[in-house]
Amino acid sequence: MSNIYQGREQTEAKHFILRRYLQTLAFKTLHGGWTLAYIDGFSGPWQSRTPDHSDSSFMIAVQVLKEAQLKVRASGKKPRIKCFFSEENRDSYAQLQAAVAPHHDPANGFFIETFKGKFENAVGPIQKTMGGSFALTFIDPTGWTGYEFGKVRPIFEHAPGEVLLNFMYDFVSRFAASSDPITLASFDGILGANWKDRLDKKLPREEALMALFTEQFWRAGKFEYVLSTPIEKISERTHFHIVYGTRNSKGLEAYRQVEYDALKDHGMRRAAAREVIRENKTGQSDLFGAAGAASVAEVSMEAQIATIKLQAKDWLRQQLPSCPKPFSEIWPMMLHNFMLRKTDAKDICAELGKSGELKETWRMNGSRRQKPDDADQIERA
Repeated sequence: MSNIYQGREQTEAKHFILRRYLQTLAFKTLHGGWTLAYIDGFSGPWQSRTPDHSDSSFMIAVQVLKEAQLKVRASGKKPRIKCFFSEENRDSYAQLQAAVAPHHDPANGFFIETFKGKFENAVGPIQKTMGGSFALTFIDPTGWTGYEFGKVRPIFEHAPGEVLLNFMYDFVSRFAASSDPITLASFDGILGANWKDRLDKKLPREEALMALFTEQFWRAGKFEYVLSTPIEKISERTHFHIVYGTRNSKGLEAYRQVEYDALKDHGMRRAAAREVIRENKTGQSDLFGAAGAASVAEVSMEAQIATIKLQAKDWLRQQLPSCPKPFSEIWPMMLHNFMLRKTDAKDICAELGKSGELKETWRMNGSRRQKPDDADQIERA
């Protein structure tokens, strides 16, 4: 475990997702000839433990984007990147500005703009930065205010573009139980008017709140796909959800892979951290220690995925009456509904093919392929 994240493993998971997804997105967009705009709505820094703020989202983004630009430039292209960092707190803004200023390099197509003030008040300048670009907006607030969907809608609606948002579920859940009218009204901007009356009482509280939030998020951005990744503390309690919105199936595919990698890594780190805490409390070491606990967590993750695949297999069986459909239409629906990767969707179709429930269209005409590709038809046997 890296010392800078000790005791805040959930932050490490969040940064894992940001770093990995931004790497994937940057290479695809820059190689494709797009200018890439990166928008950071609540930049901080907050609780940074490094002198250069390398454990803050804005410096992680700068590092990833500069590396990607350098590699793409080596292929003969001239990639352009625009960054926009917004921060309201005066002291944090001063640190932010000092940290990113040396990386502003217009001569080499790397632009950085900073904004001191509320993210909601930066919509106009952000739209100018986004113009003509593929945009990724990252919103990482310390609470639940400052990004009312009605106010930031133009940023969400930018196309082509995607949004990653840290929904602070733990805080929201606690304060949403308040009886104070002012506190309850403060959630209207992200949960919608009369949200408490619209909360589905038949669902567990976390599911009900997330259902309201993702619906409002989806409406604000007119996204094709909205995913939610729960990130837990060392305890088994959800701390926050990373909510992702995209209109592109390729983005959906890339995010599900990053999500899988992040949750696997986070689970092992949480297990190792719990074992260290146990050893410190009891003074007794387990035979395999933190490494053994992490290994058990990895097995648990794979068991969870196996269960989800069974659910997805039943879902696909229900889709078969409306088939045939190309695999290119099946896998995005499956990934949207289940925490699975495209490779898992292929496995499910292959298994149903072997059991005789699907025609193994991918093996026709002498093909030796074991799994379907996008063009293969998925149809009942």
